[in-house]
Amino acid sequence: MSKENAVERIEYELTSLIRKAVFRDQSERKIGILERSAYLLMRQLDEGGPSRLKELAEAFQLDISTLSRQAAALESKGLIQRFSDPKDGRVSLFDLTEMGKEKLALDSRMRLEWYEGLLEGWTGEEKEVFGELLVRMNGAFDE
Repeated sequence: MSKENAVERIEYELTSLIRKAVFRDQSERKIGILERSAYLLMRQLDEGGPSRLKELAEAFQLDISTLSRQAAALESKGLIQRFSDPKDGRVSLFDLTEMGKEKLALDSRMRLEWYEGLLEGWTGEEKEVFGELLVRMNGAFDE
């Protein structure tokens, strides 16, 4: 690329990064054992605890029908479970099963090992700064 301004560079690099991540996720060189959507949903449940479908849909900025299909697929595989909310029996909550916790832990280890290799030549400070900037960028999407 020619001399571009910083925003043009960021736009191009993010677009390229997303393309590469999606390609890898859909190729035989995929990292981990879970599909990206399953991994993210399971991570959300692991970190946030039992959640309503509406809460999950809002967290991922997806419509409820999309999240419902994803949850049903994970439930049919025994990775998450649905149960009545003790505070309101008309509402269902979702949470990880023991098998879901095990698969998520395995997948997380595989992903972390891959990223550790990818960032092997980076200093600890570079990793910290990059992580902080990614958090900030993700937060900007939520505003």
